[in-house]
Amino acid sequence: MAARLFRPHGHGAAVGQLFFIYNSKFLFQYSTIADKTACDQTHFLVNYLVNSLGFSRGEAISTSTKVTRSKSTGNPQSVLNFFEKSGLDKTNIGKIVSAVPKLLVCDVDKTLKPKLDILQQLGLSGSDLVKVITGSVSILKSLEVSDLEFCISYLRKILGSDEYVVKAIKKRTCLLSVKACERVRINMLFFQSIGFTDDDIKKFILQNPYTLLASPEVVEEKVHRLENEFNISRSSGLFIHGVDVFISMKESTVDTKLGVLRDYGWSKWDIIKLVQLLPYCLRLSEEKLRAALDFYMVQLGLKPAYLASHPTLLMFSMKKRVLPRLEFMRSLVEKKLCDEDYNLYTVLLPSEQKFYQAYVLAHKMPDVCELYNKIQQHEKDKK
Repeated sequence: MAARLFRPHGHGAAVGQLFFIYNSKFLFQYSTIADKTACDQTHFLVNYLVNSLGFSRGEAISTSTKVTRSKSTGNPQSVLNFFEKSGLDKTNIGKIVSAVPKLLVCDVDKTLKPKLDILQQLGLSGSDLVKVITGSVSILKSLEVSDLEFCISYLRKILGSDEYVVKAIKKRTCLLSVKACERVRINMLFFQSIGFTDDDIKKFILQNPYTLLASPEVVEEKVHRLENEFNISRSSGLFIHGVDVFISMKESTVDTKLGVLRDYGWSKWDIIKLVQLLPYCLRLSEEKLRAALDFYMVQLGLKPAYLASHPTLLMFSMKKRVLPRLEFMRSLVEKKLCDEDYNLYTVLLPSEQKFYQAYVLAHKMPDVCELYNKIQQHEKDKK
């Protein structure tokens, strides 16, 4: 039966039969070679990840699977060799591969080398280079070389030096995208229209780039809230700090912090006073804010109006500053070396060095120095 199916019928049929057999044999051989190549590639990659980069076998297999599923046709071995020749050590290569496995099948000459050259020429190397690469998959994988050059050139124009560009993109890698640069441009125009200087904007980008990366609509809304709800004038020196705080925080987070203050009996005017004097208080976690309010208001009996007028009290570390100093002052009162009605704010405000000179060394008594050192050590041991 099978013989009859393959019996040639004339010259054309014979040629067709031979072509079919040859083509099938070729496809089978090609498929076998391709499968073997893929298998060898996977085997190499798994072994390299385990033996050279310290991956567990499970992590290596998972990573290699992500790579082999990719439609790209790059050679992982050439990519790994390129990373090594670029000066990246095994640890840094491991971090890159773990964060962005598909980079292993990128085209080295077209995709990786031009971009890595640009980043290294900018001044990035070692762990800083890895942080930028892993911070945004698109930088090495899909961002066009011309776009990368444009973004760096734009940031250099605003910030004035490559050193500052590196500092900014280490904080927010997404600055290296055309979309991000366009947001920065629009927000810059808005900030300039309300009186911010180029130096103000430069500080925003270096200290908290998110301020200029937020949606322009959101930026305007939050600035207007700061003016209308908290009566902070644009001419106030603290206006720029309020803008920084409000834009960098979610609306719901700000409202939660304000709700905590209301829970402790703060009036609308107390809250406005606090935000006007030190908007950064709103960056305290809810837990730390409640702990500070519990201590000052519940234990010490201070009123909201006093804390609103002395907002830095809320920012001080309880364990490192407040509790050790107050314990020390209590001991001085017991020893009759200090009046009981000392000024709390005057005691907590100075730096550690100034406090030590004014309250510890001033008594010129060895046991007083020893007492302070013991109190500090006790607080450290409690951690």
